[in-house]
Amino acid sequence: SVYAAADGEQALHEILSLCPDAVVFSLVLPAWDGLNILERLSAVSLRRYPYMVAVTAIREELRSRALALGADAALIEGADASALFSLLQGLWQKGSSVLSVRHAQRRAGRARRQLLEIGMPPHLKGYDYLARAVAMVSADDLLLRQATTRLYPGIAAECGVSDHSVERAIRHAIESTWTRGRVEALHRVFGNSIDPQRGKPTNTECIAMLAEQLYEQMTREVL
Repeated sequence: SVYAAADGEQALHEILSLCPDAVVFSLVLPAWDGLNILERLSAVSLRRYPYMVAVTAIREELRSRALALGADAALIEGADASALFSLLQGLWQKGSSVLSVRHAQRRAGRARRQLLEIGMPPHLKGYDYLARAVAMVSADDLLLRQATTRLYPGIAAECGVSDHSVERAIRHAIESTWTRGRVEALHRVFGNSIDPQRGKPTNTECIAMLAEQLYEQMTREVL
């Protein structure tokens, strides 16, 4: 579906209510301009941030400012639909939006503290990988459904290891925590959501629960 907004204020409202995959916006708008939209999106907590494509005339200063504030790309006014489609395809293949990546980076320290609170040993490689995964999923919920195709490969590329190494290390860290972690903290975070027959969550179950908790914490702080 495609939606249009008359001005910057309405555009931000539509972004927050509709959670679009991508937003194509002019840097010159009534009410709030495109730069205002980017600034306000940077300050709110969302489960996923859309790809932001700024449309502008050839004014390098505005274009550079938009990219610095979190736009994924800038398109020159008058570009045809095929150019826009190709651009959006390229952004999707690249990975999460710039705003999602930035919010994940901001949340990384909080994700590490979450893991310490449930008793996960910080010397384990899986501790770092899991903290990265939780922060990333908290700012881009689609990654949870693409764990093997985008989430693990993204962490692996950052850390210089294989996808399978990331998955195994996270699994080992979860198993170690379920054996020697803080029982009360584990129950508080995971409650009765875990299958009692298995006794411990899968990688994606663990990431999902912790990412949701992290997202809710960030939302309360913003409010």
